Amino acid sequence: MAGTRVLSESAVLNTWIARLLANEGWREPAAFVDRADAMDRLDLHLVGAPYGDARDRAERLIEAMEAIDRDLFDHLRQRIRVGEGRQALSPWLGGAVSPGQHYDALDALLAGVLAIDEPEIDDPSPPPEMVFYQPTPARHIVDGIRRASISAGDIVLDLGSGLGHVPMLVHVLTGARTRGVERHPAYVDSAARAASALALGGVSFVAGDAREARLAGVDVFYLFTPFLGGVLRDVLARIEAEAASRPLRVVVLGPCARTFARMPWLRSDDPDPSATDRIVVFRSSP
Repeated sequence: MAGTRVLSESAVLNTWIARLLANEGWREPAAFVDRADAMDRLDLHLVGAPYGDARDRAERLIEAMEAIDRDLFDHLRQRIRVGEGRQALSPWLGGAVSPGQHYDALDALLAGVLAIDEPEIDDPSPPPEMVFYQPTPARHIVDGIRRASISAGDIVLDLGSGLGHVPMLVHVLTGARTRGVERHPAYVDSAARAASALALGGVSFVAGDAREARLAGVDVFYLFTPFLGGVLRDVLARIEAEAASRPLRVVVLGPCARTFARMPWLRSDDPDPSATDRIVVFRSSP
């Protein structure tokens, strides 16, 4: 039986290789999603495939796809450096936004373009009321930009910015000045290096406690539930104080949406402002 399964995996692998060689549209630089899907399928069938011609051919195809992706990432980075990031990324920004906190091909593309080095954290366990770091899925960042109408005239603050995906992508797509506050200095350093490599002068990061962050002048606050309990209440109270002097937008993802939905000084056009599996946008009441 084991030998039959091995032969079957080789046959399936050869079938996929034949399909890819018969239709080489995946070689087009813009066909990133097609390449990502093809590599996933090849990797899946390589697991049980024996060493031999089929395996060698599949590995060479994967290497060719990875080389195309590297060239694509380099091209996109160069366009971002000269201020053409939104136009360059636009082919991958459309489509419906699926709920949930899973990742997709857009996240893989963004990871390759931003090229952020993820540092080792000595003690990854978060303090009380803090949440383990998890990057915002890229499709939700794009959705938040659209639904909050973020533009070049805005100042956006990400409270709990981690490795900086949100501030960098928001700036690239809108031209808004963006800032990130993150408690891990090593994450801040990595984010700052990535932003500098892309010549993102309108993006900055600071290491510190969100309860002590500089909020003056901020138009849009973003939170991917980075903290809970008393920390969230303290930060929310500071945002409310800022809302007394100017209109604000608050963009949230995750369980913290329930807390913001209960605030009488905030309103949302969302039919379910307590939703935790997608972006919810709140605006301060006049």
